[in-house]
Amino acid sequence: MVTDRELKIVLLIGSVVVLIMMATIDAAPRDLDEFTGVCVYSSDSFSILSNGSTSVGVYSSLQEGVVYRVEGRMYNTSSGLRIRHVRIERAEATFPLSAVKGAYWVSSGYYILTPDRVRLALPLSAEKGELVEVDGIWYRNGFYPVRHRVLGFPEEPRDGMPWRIDGTVIYGGTKAVIWNGSEEIVLYLPYGTKVEAGRRVRVVGIVRFYSRLSLIVDSPDDISFVGYGEKVPVSEASVGDIAFGNCTVVGAGRSLKLNCTELKLRNFKARVGDRIYFEAVRRRSSLYCIDCRVIESREEIPNGICSFSSGELARVFGRVKWVRVYKNGFGLANVTDGNCWVLIKLRKSLNVSLKVNQTVTAYGFFTTYRGMPAFEVPSGDDLCSGRC
Repeated sequence: MVTDRELKIVLLIGSVVVLIMMATIDAAPRDLDEFTGVCVYSSDSFSILSNGSTSVGVYSSLQEGVVYRVEGRMYNTSSGLRIRHVRIERAEATFPLSAVKGAYWVSSGYYILTPDRVRLALPLSAEKGELVEVDGIWYRNGFYPVRHRVLGFPEEPRDGMPWRIDGTVIYGGTKAVIWNGSEEIVLYLPYGTKVEAGRRVRVVGIVRFYSRLSLIVDSPDDISFVGYGEKVPVSEASVGDIAFGNCTVVGAGRSLKLNCTELKLRNFKARVGDRIYFEAVRRRSSLYCIDCRVIESREEIPNGICSFSSGELARVFGRVKWVRVYKNGFGLANVTDGNCWVLIKLRKSLNVSLKVNQTVTAYGFFTTYRGMPAFEVPSGDDLCSGRC
């Protein structure tokens, strides 16, 4: 028979066992909360992870743009979800990602042009203007890339999209024109930025189809100088080449007419009869001087008054034997040297007058006047008194 004392001891032991079991149950760890997301904000002691639909704060400094898996205790605060972490490690994205395809663009920030601008929170390992496919999440007003693939530069221009092109500058300045081997492309350059004719450049810009294909260049850094156009004799030069040659000036004005090509030479001054060496950018219908100089002045040409050849450029020196001026303002002057003579045509537009016995020098071309040997002077600057 169990005594009261024994019963009390049994009950006491049972109570202790129950208390120990309850304490053990309470002390057993619950399963930890887990969250995987992209770090979209980080400071010295606090970061925010997001999976595109849910955001969780973590009291740790993490790297923006990296996917993390966090284990710990999740709890709510007035500022949103927080997790008291036990373990943090880098991970692969296990949540749905959004995809954006377009051209990578850097201009006071990072963007993908589709051609609409998608603002990236972080830069990509791609060149400005390259096509990319980006997977990531949207957070607030930005797109956070998780992974991306570079597709290279577009092969054809598309309005509103970036394009990279190589070419030779055929018109310099802040609004320049380059030749890419098949067509002219206008460059609208940033304020204060210029390119020189003859340079070969590689340019990235935004395509615009105006009257001609154009590129809006965003920054001076988007222009690379890669050399000069190919140097080719003027008779063989194509658009974009650097044409060179030794030629005689046969016409002078706003541009020079040369005896070796039908193309007029611009950006250089010389006189009829001067012999020049030139290196010039070949344009569609002209040459633009980048390095030109007179190698033989016209004063060195021998007197050709005795070497009449119709159409030939010559220097004529002699004494005026007689002068006739007609009512319409046109005149003739007989210039003689020894046994040779020629009639110099005096157009009214020359605005010059000659006197008998005056010594003159003229530069121009042999021609005829009523079957007689004559000489055509291009301008008043090509007829002077004395030896000149």
